[in-house]
Amino acid sequence: MRSWRHSLTVRLVSLFALVTAALLIGLATITLVATDRHFLELDESYLLDKGVLVREIGRHATTADELVQRIRTTLSTQTGLSIEIFEGKQAIYRSPNFYLPPEVASQLKHDNPGAIAQWQFNNQQLRGLSVLIPLAGTQQKSPITAVLALKTEHHDHFMAAFRHAIWLYVVLAIMLGGLLGWWVTRKGLTPLRPIIDKASLITASQLSDRIPTAAVPTELLPLTETLNQMLQRLEDDFERLSAFSSDLAHELRTPISNMLVQAQVTLSKNRKADQYRETLHSVVEELERLTHMVSDMLYLAKTENHLQIPRPTEVHLDIEAAELAEFYELMAEDKRVTIRVQGLGTVLGDRLMIRRALSNLIANAIRHAHDQTMVTISVAKTDTKATVSVTNAGDTIAAEIQSRLFDRFFRADSARTHPGSEGAGLGLAITQAIMQAHHGDVKLTSSRGETTFTLSFNHTS
Repeated sequence: MRSWRHSLTVRLVSLFALVTAALLIGLATITLVATDRHFLELDESYLLDKGVLVREIGRHATTADELVQRIRTTLSTQTGLSIEIFEGKQAIYRSPNFYLPPEVASQLKHDNPGAIAQWQFNNQQLRGLSVLIPLAGTQQKSPITAVLALKTEHHDHFMAAFRHAIWLYVVLAIMLGGLLGWWVTRKGLTPLRPIIDKASLITASQLSDRIPTAAVPTELLPLTETLNQMLQRLEDDFERLSAFSSDLAHELRTPISNMLVQAQVTLSKNRKADQYRETLHSVVEELERLTHMVSDMLYLAKTENHLQIPRPTEVHLDIEAAELAEFYELMAEDKRVTIRVQGLGTVLGDRLMIRRALSNLIANAIRHAHDQTMVTISVAKTDTKATVSVTNAGDTIAAEIQSRLFDRFFRADSARTHPGSEGAGLGLAITQAIMQAHHGDVKLTSSRGETTFTLSFNHTS
């Protein structure tokens, strides 16, 4: 029942049948009303014509008896026409084919002489009129009135048969229209079958397949293109997920293997308490590194999936940069690097998220800067955007790896790898996710020994 209710074919056929029914019923109604009105006009014209004839006969008759004789001779053969002649209130002639009851004839005579009247009598539809008849050359003691009544039985029989035939045609036409609508709908939905067949064959291992658009009708082209775009997004996300799983397994394998080897070596024989303490200290360091990595991955997942929605507050980029420069002052001193902050600017965003993105860039800049150089943090603002740039002097990043720096777990070559680094290759990926959550972006330029990361915000305060 549910499938029928939601079937596109059933809906289209039903609508087609309803439209066909409305048009045919309207046409049948108009035809029946017009035909009935035409018969009414014919009857009225007939009665008026006979009324004129009766008055003309009266103009040539000098007495009521002569009038009756003339009418009997002239109109006695008229089928379905009833004539009654009254002299005053007394009926002096009544046609033999049929006659009206006195009360009906009297009512018709007095109601509206000369006008067509219609009434029902003995399950018969009748139309009639009354006519005043002036006699020629005589003084009438009482007015002479002729009452003419016409049976519409032949018209009624025709209309009943015609009405039956036309409504039978309407019913058959609606049924035929429904069948035709079903056939047209089935033929019209035929182009959907290749799309369905192709989509049913697409699996996780075949996400690169696309639905062909060459033979798709114009009306279905937007749907097909949307499905292909969805498949492209799924393929990209699946590839990212596969790469992430592979990188995650690789990153977790090393510290876990280190801890396992250390524990096995330590347990292989009895050792002094200092040796056990040293092993536990090394395990704790690895666990802290794993904890930091897992926290970064959870944060990255929340940011990318919009589970952590930025709270739009006013953030002073220059103040945040100055506070972070002070925080990293000791780290910079160890590298004999100085930090300089310049410029002013504010944005609307989440303060903690922006602070973390900027912190990642500053930490990377100090870590990869050459000794006795300067890290410059530049804040700028225009009418449409605000930017924060972090520049350091160090090894130039090769162009072929610049686009990969924002990938998860990616590290640059050995020339930029520092043994003391605790990073897991997630910092720049987190920074990029934070900027995307703020509808901004992060860009990298590196040339001639100078590297600059720039955060661009579109929502300024």
